[in-house]
Amino acid sequence: MEEIDENPGAVGGRRVKLIIALLHQIFNGFGNLLMNGASLNRSGGLKVLAASVAVTSVLGNSYAYSVYVAPLASLWGSTFWASLPFSILIATFAFSSIIGGRLYARKGNIRVPALLSMVLTGGGLLLSSLVEVVSTPLWLATTYGVVVGLGNGMGYVPIVALARKWYPDKAGFATGVVILGYGGSALAFAPLKALLIELMGVGLTFAAVGLISFTIGVPAAMVVRDPPQELVNYFSRFAKKRAVIPKRDYKPGEALKTPDFWLLWASFMLTAGPGLMLIGHMANLAALNNIPSPPLAVSIFSVMNALGRPPAGWVSDKLGRFGRPLTMTAFFTAQGLVFYALSTPLASIPWLFFFMVAALGFFYGSGLALFPAATGDFFGLKHLSENYSLIFIGWGLSGLLFPSLGSYIVDSTGGYELALIISSILSVAGGLVNLYLKKRLALYLQ
Repeated sequence: MEEIDENPGAVGGRRVKLIIALLHQIFNGFGNLLMNGASLNRSGGLKVLAASVAVTSVLGNSYAYSVYVAPLASLWGSTFWASLPFSILIATFAFSSIIGGRLYARKGNIRVPALLSMVLTGGGLLLSSLVEVVSTPLWLATTYGVVVGLGNGMGYVPIVALARKWYPDKAGFATGVVILGYGGSALAFAPLKALLIELMGVGLTFAAVGLISFTIGVPAAMVVRDPPQELVNYFSRFAKKRAVIPKRDYKPGEALKTPDFWLLWASFMLTAGPGLMLIGHMANLAALNNIPSPPLAVSIFSVMNALGRPPAGWVSDKLGRFGRPLTMTAFFTAQGLVFYALSTPLASIPWLFFFMVAALGFFYGSGLALFPAATGDFFGLKHLSENYSLIFIGWGLSGLLFPSLGSYIVDSTGGYELALIISSILSVAGGLVNLYLKKRLALYLQ
């Protein structure tokens, strides 16, 4: 009897369901940890946190853009033009986060930037679905790069700031849970997009993801809300005993005038840049090292990028007043050592290569959980969304500079060794900056 191959669509569908179920179980576990030891009535906090994860998951589908590159390159005959919309999205995301943070601070209502974010994201994806009709790269660069990028910028920083407001006593961990949605979203969206492209083409896939974004994102944005004044008042008493509390709340203009703002900004850029370079070049790096199944390296990095965020925040919370800079110093120094190891012949051993990629994914994700909390430690919670949006520009600039630097070095030398050594040095430098910031933090705390 002739053996019949299993329907690839059914296989892809089961993978999507398994990934969603896994993320659901992970979130339930994190929710239990957040409730452990709670000594106040935080009614509705977990509901808001779950809705926040849904919002960041919609935004995070942007991380799965790479599945569009091959069909778009086939359509336009250029990998450069096919990749350009994602680069524009990163830049737009970083710089428009200032607008999102300021909008939240001015309106005082999280639902305003959250809803605007979901409308821009879903609308931009629906407009992007015309890519095969308006067959010019500039259309996608505008609809996806600018419009969806604005959606990311409007929502990401306010939602991250909201997590810390609801859980000031578990700031690092709560922030990590929320942005797990952003990092982990690609795990579900990447296979879903690949399946949809296979079934109905790239244009209709943009439309389908846009409709999914509206369906998930708009209701979630209607659920998120700011904590009640009772909780804010409790924090003012609770923090004096157990949590990190700054002496005062710094307005953005005041924070910009402090040297520590720029040290924190520089540390973010130095430590996130190498990770962003690796994201853009990982499959090629694996191939040059003769590693079997290069896409597996991308998947491993994505998983650890997502899962590394809550544990890093939890560790920093447990270490007390100076937990954030201590954790960042340790993690980023270790990141530098792994980058150096990746530049050596050890990287040609498959299991070691995958282990190093997993470690780098963890460290990259941990930074995205720790920097928002650290910004609040230094400059207070009242203007956190605005202050962190300015810090976040360091991430955006590193996303523009480091992948291009990696490409230039590879084109010039024929390999990644120099790029990885530079990444190692910069990571350690960023870690040591935080060691200095540990001493400086005492000046900002009560």
